[in-house]
Amino acid sequence: MSWKLLLKSGFDEFQAPLWETASRVADLSHFWGHMADSKTTLIEKNRALSRIRSDQHLQTERTQELNEEIARLRGLISHLDSLEKQINIEPKRSFIPLLARVSKRTLNGWWQEFTIRRGENAGLRPGLGVLHQGGLLGRISKVAKRSADIELISSPGFRVVAHFDGDDRPVTFQGDGIALGGTPRGIVSDVPHDLIASEQTPLILKSSSLSGNYPNGLKIGEVRQLEGGEDGLFKRGQVLLDPQIGHITEVTILLPKFPQE
Repeated sequence: MSWKLLLKSGFDEFQAPLWETASRVADLSHFWGHMADSKTTLIEKNRALSRIRSDQHLQTERTQELNEEIARLRGLISHLDSLEKQINIEPKRSFIPLLARVSKRTLNGWWQEFTIRRGENAGLRPGLGVLHQGGLLGRISKVAKRSADIELISSPGFRVVAHFDGDDRPVTFQGDGIALGGTPRGIVSDVPHDLIASEQTPLILKSSSLSGNYPNGLKIGEVRQLEGGEDGLFKRGQVLLDPQIGHITEVTILLPKFPQE
């Protein structure tokens, strides 16, 4: 092994001058090759070099333009994010369903409320949306440690943005109490004048994501007659709600999936 290392080291030292000489010869050959070029060849090489430099200059300017465009778009995105926070736009919300049992019902001319066996200990807070198997039911109005009150959609104080099935234009829904016989009802207003409802072809009123606390498309009720609109503006009509609302024993509360929502 020692002899091998010694011979390899000596052989490398012997070859080093040869490698250096070969490199110098190649440089010299390259130099004299350019010196032997004709004027036409030199002109063509100079033109090629000029084109390369011109292209490099254009690429540099293009890169600068792209960087400026990127900076402009980033500023626009930042401005949109700021604007979204100012006007509280939330294009898409996610919810986690939470089941709760009804412990008390208050259904009279003044109050339409349910009390459930869930409260602050389950993460509830006022304003959260509440559903039942037939669609929209109401929202949380008051919360205690182990219980909470639900304001039903039939309550006159309940008001929300909605829309009709197959029509994205927003309308306004408001509770209208309970009619004789215990039938819950509501009122829809700001209805576009071109919409028509009848007993044979009722319009289905659904929730709108513009309300914030509800997903889009939950059934609220049916509208079988619309009045007004002769002046070409808006109509209004009575909304027939699910008659089983007063007998519900279990509800679903919509908890925002993300705490900041």
